[in-house]
Amino acid sequence: MAKKGTFSSILPLLPSKKSIKLSEDKPRRRSSMQEVVAEAAIKKDTLEVIKQVLLSDPSTRTDSNILFSICILGMLAHLHLVFKWMQENCKNTNIFGSSHEYIGREICRQMRLFKLPSRAMLIRQGDTGDRCYILIDGLVDVYCKENANQAIQSMDEPRPDTPPYNVVKAPTDLGEYKATLGPGAVVGDMVLLNPSARRNATVVVSNLTPECFLIYLGRMDYVRLIRTVSMENSHYVQAEVLDFMHIFQKWPMADRMRFVSQMRSAQFRANEYLYRGGTVATMLYIIVSGEAMEKQHVNMVTSKLEEIKINVDLMLLGPGDIANEHAFFKSSLIGPFDIKAVTDVHVLGISRRLYDAVISSTKDFVVDLTTKLSLLAADRDDYRKERLEFGSRYPEAHVAMTWHLMRMSNLRCSRCGQRGHLANQISRCNHAKKLDWMPLQQRLDKHFGGQAGLGALANLPIQLKESGSSGNRSSGHRSRKYANLFSLQEISHL
Repeated sequence: MAKKGTFSSILPLLPSKKSIKLSEDKPRRRSSMQEVVAEAAIKKDTLEVIKQVLLSDPSTRTDSNILFSICILGMLAHLHLVFKWMQENCKNTNIFGSSHEYIGREICRQMRLFKLPSRAMLIRQGDTGDRCYILIDGLVDVYCKENANQAIQSMDEPRPDTPPYNVVKAPTDLGEYKATLGPGAVVGDMVLLNPSARRNATVVVSNLTPECFLIYLGRMDYVRLIRTVSMENSHYVQAEVLDFMHIFQKWPMADRMRFVSQMRSAQFRANEYLYRGGTVATMLYIIVSGEAMEKQHVNMVTSKLEEIKINVDLMLLGPGDIANEHAFFKSSLIGPFDIKAVTDVHVLGISRRLYDAVISSTKDFVVDLTTKLSLLAADRDDYRKERLEFGSRYPEAHVAMTWHLMRMSNLRCSRCGQRGHLANQISRCNHAKKLDWMPLQQRLDKHFGGQAGLGALANLPIQLKESGSSGNRSSGHRSRKYANLFSLQEISHL
C-alpha cells in the first residue's frame, strides 16, 4: 500500500494551480462596435491633426520642412496626410480629381484654414469672387434663386475669413433650398478659371452645426500653381527624352531634371535654319521631333577651268539625333555647313555656357557624356568627309540624302550607341526602354501641340529638292532621276 501523503504510480499527477501559466500572447478580438468606435476616433484625431497643419503659415511650408510634423496622440502628421485626405474626400472635384499629383500637393501647401459660426454666410449669389472653399468639418446649406439678378442687396460683400461675419437671420430670403454639403465638398471653384464668373448660389453655414471649418484657395495662387505645374511637367517630359539618349544613359534622374530645367525649348519651321555655316555656334540641339538636313556649299574648278558651286547633302537628322555638335568641338566654334529644317522641328537646346559648366565637373556620368559625344562627333566627321569627296568627284550627280543612305552610313545610333540602324528605327534599337518610346511620343505629341507626331514619318522618304545654284537643266534632270531611284529603293525596304 502506498504511504499516506503520497500518490500511486498508477494515478496521473495533476499540475498544481500555481504551475498553470495563462497564455496572453494573443490579444482579445475586439467586437465590431469597438472597431467602428476606434476607427471613428482615428478619423477624428486625423482631422484634428490636419487642422493643426493647415493653421500654419503657408509661407513657412517650404521644401526644408515639407514634412511639417506635429505629434498629436502619437501620430506623425505632415502635408502628405493633408493631401491624402483631399484625395479621399475630394476625388470627384475638378481640383483634385483631374489635377496632377504635383499640383495637388502644392495646393495643400497654399491652403489656409478658417472657421465660421452657425448661419454665417460663405458665398452670396450674384457676387464675383476670387476664392474657392473646401469643407473640412461641419455642414453648409446651399440656396439658389431662379432669377440670378435678384441678388441679396441688404448685406455687404462677405469676407468670411475675417470677422465680423455676415450672420443670416431667419427672415432673409435666400431662395430655394437645394442641398446640405459636408466635409470634402468644394464650393466656388468656377471663379478660379473664370474671373468674370458670378456666384450661382448662396452658401450658408448650416444651423445643424455650431461651427464650420473650411480652407480657401485664391485665384492668383491657383493660376501660379497651374503655370508652375505646366513648366514642371514640361521638364519631366523633356527629361524622359534624355532618358532615351545614349549619352545621358548614366545620368541620375535628379541631375537630368536639373539639366533640363536650364535647356531651351525651340521650334523651327520648315526651311528655317538651325545653324548657318560660317557663324559662331552658340547652341547644341537635341531633335525631339521633325527632320533637319546638313548641307555644305562647295566651290570647285572643273576640268574646263570653270568655277562652279555645288551643294552637298551631308546628313539627315531625325528625332533623337544631336545637331551642331561639330562646331562645339572646334576652338573657333564655327562650322562649315548649314543645318536646315526639312519639316517643322522641335528641339531642346544646350547653350555653350551650360555645356562648359557641365563638362567642368569630374562626376562619372559627366565624363561618360563627353566621351560618348566625342566618339559620335568623330564618326560623323568621317562620314561628312566621305560625302564631300563623293560630291567633289561627281559634281553633276547631286545625290540627295535619304534615310536609306543614312542607314548605310554605319553611324552609331544616338539612342543605344550601337551601329547598323538609326535612331528612328525603334524596332531594331537595343535600348532597354525602346518599348516605352511610343507612349512617350504620344505625350510629346500632346505636349508640343502635335509636332512630335512628325517623328513617326521619319522612315518615309523625304521630298527631294533640286539644287538651284548649278543652273544646269541636265544636272537638274539627273537630280530628279537619282532622286526617283533612291526613293524607289527606300520604298522597297519599308
